[in-house]
Amino acid sequence: MRRLWLLLLLVVLAGGGFWTTWWFLRSPQYALYQIGKAIHDREPRRFFAYVDLGGILRQQKDELVRMFLPERSAEFQNQVGRILAAFMDPVSAEVKRRVARLIADPKRDNLPSAWALVWAARVERNGDYALVVLSDPRAGRRLRLAMQRRPQVGHWQVVELDPRDLRRLLAEYLRQRAEDR
Repeated sequence: MRRLWLLLLLVVLAGGGFWTTWWFLRSPQYALYQIGKAIHDREPRRFFAYVDLGGILRQQKDELVRMFLPERSAEFQNQVGRILAAFMDPVSAEVKRRVARLIADPKRDNLPSAWALVWAARVERNGDYALVVLSDPRAGRRLRLAMQRRPQVGHWQVVELDPRDLRRLLAEYLRQRAEDR
């Protein structure tokens, strides 16, 4: 009888382990883990497999124009936006090249671990879509992003960033670049 209970316990543990692993590998958290691992291991190719940078740039085009040309009229911003849309492929390629160089930079400080994004994330999932809030409690900053499970790539991808958070991050980045010069 004791062996039967032991065997039953092992079957339950193995089944639970299998289903937990299966769930995790199909979750937005796994995509966040892969993004963190790509950044930590300096692997831009893996990063781009889980972040649709071209799609994010197309969605953020108008916000970026307003950010970089705030003193210009809305009509002028719309004209620049239309011009930018015509050149979006080369612009996306250049941004992707710069992000890849940043990720692969051997002098860049690493995240503490590939799990950092998973632990910092609050994920609210609704079917094939998920809203993710990444929080840094010490600095009081957050990044809100949207993820989508995409059958054509076989996993979850980041497909959108909150424009307010993107504006703040870009302002911090540009300010830091100006201070470094």
